[in-house]
Amino acid sequence: MVTNNLDLIEDIQKIQRQRSCELGCTGLDHRLYALSQLKRLLEEHESEWLLALKKDLGKPAVEAYASELGVLLNEIEYAEKNLADWLKPLSQGRFLLSGKDKVVTSYYPYGSVLVLAPWNYPLQLALMPVIGALAGGNGVVLKPSEFAPATSKLLSKLVPVYFPKKVLYVVEGDSKVAESLTRLQWDFIFFTGSPETGTKVYEAAASHLTPVLLELGGKNPCILDESGVNDAAVKKIAWGKFLNAGQSCIAPDTIYVPREQLGSFLEKMKSQIQAFYGVDPQLSPDYGRIIHAEQFHKVLRYLDDGKIYYGGEYSEENRYIAPTLLVDVKPGSEVTKDEIFGPILPVIPYDSLDDLKAELNRLPIPLCIYVFSSKKETIEELQKGLESGSFSINEVIMHAVNPFVAFGGKGKSGLGRYHGEASFQAFTYPRAVYSKKAPLGLSKQFPPYSKSALQALRKLRKKIF
Repeated sequence: MVTNNLDLIEDIQKIQRQRSCELGCTGLDHRLYALSQLKRLLEEHESEWLLALKKDLGKPAVEAYASELGVLLNEIEYAEKNLADWLKPLSQGRFLLSGKDKVVTSYYPYGSVLVLAPWNYPLQLALMPVIGALAGGNGVVLKPSEFAPATSKLLSKLVPVYFPKKVLYVVEGDSKVAESLTRLQWDFIFFTGSPETGTKVYEAAASHLTPVLLELGGKNPCILDESGVNDAAVKKIAWGKFLNAGQSCIAPDTIYVPREQLGSFLEKMKSQIQAFYGVDPQLSPDYGRIIHAEQFHKVLRYLDDGKIYYGGEYSEENRYIAPTLLVDVKPGSEVTKDEIFGPILPVIPYDSLDDLKAELNRLPIPLCIYVFSSKKETIEELQKGLESGSFSINEVIMHAVNPFVAFGGKGKSGLGRYHGEASFQAFTYPRAVYSKKAPLGLSKQFPPYSKSALQALRKLRKKIF
């Protein structure tokens, strides 16, 4: 439902807050039921979701299921299995001179949560935070991306069938709708998107002192040493880069390879692209498309920032850009500074790890660093010498679908963590209940203080408080 009726949204906020207040730190059955409904929403309409993702991004069914539906179903089932343990209160106590105290810490929902979703994985990145929010006992207002209209429309159509407004509500609309939503007073805001828009969301939330979780992006470097240039590594990198036509915030953004290995890497990558998608990827049923015309032209401009080693073909009509290897990249050009978010892969040679570390440390902190090497010393040097939201060794992408991994960035690549238990913790706050049995009491605790009170306090502070 396309709307800018903020009165309606504020009414929904009220009923969501009321429900969350009633659940408090309990209501396991209500939470599990909400998760089961979300699972039904996905499983009972699988073919419709796959069709919508095909319309929006040209995603092949296998890729769409693996990166969208399958990931969500695994996350739901993981939350269902562990939610009872996550909800258990933590009880701690101490024996003091004045008696025994006790602290019981339980996790409470924030209330009404706003989720602003992106277009690149329009189903997964819309519902992944919803899983954590529902497990935490919150109500959710979800704003899907208008740039993935088929998926957004299907969410708007199906969610009311499975959920009342007090649990989950979908608002469709453009960026103006999103801006109007962020001006309201929420209990928590979750945003996935660009650092520029994330900054605006953060500023809007700050006016109400609303907590936020920001999943942004960045230029994820993929670093190979001489031992990392091999067929297995190239196959993984090619898959991770050209998945979803390169429109992934965790895609390997730029390859750094030893100068003497540059030619070997390029030939291996060229052969791998052909093995995946044939000599003309435009004809491949397994290769996606750019989301919309504006993104198409933005990505296309990066071709001018270097020399095309392989690929470079495009079709504006079909929003198609071929998997492209870019070499002789111009220092300081846009492709070296922007998150590419498309199927263009700059390959840059380096002469020493020290020089490379110095260069990368001048850039904003990325969401992930990928390292391909069989040398323990190389891996340790890069892990200690570079900052990132996560660090992946001889793999790409897979850390982001593991519910044990608390996923998120640092600095311009994000604020906060989610997935698995981290999602439950992100969408709840710990509330401590303190009690004390003090049959004796301490006479020196209260005014007027005796001359010996300070001396006694210094000696006995660990047994007093």
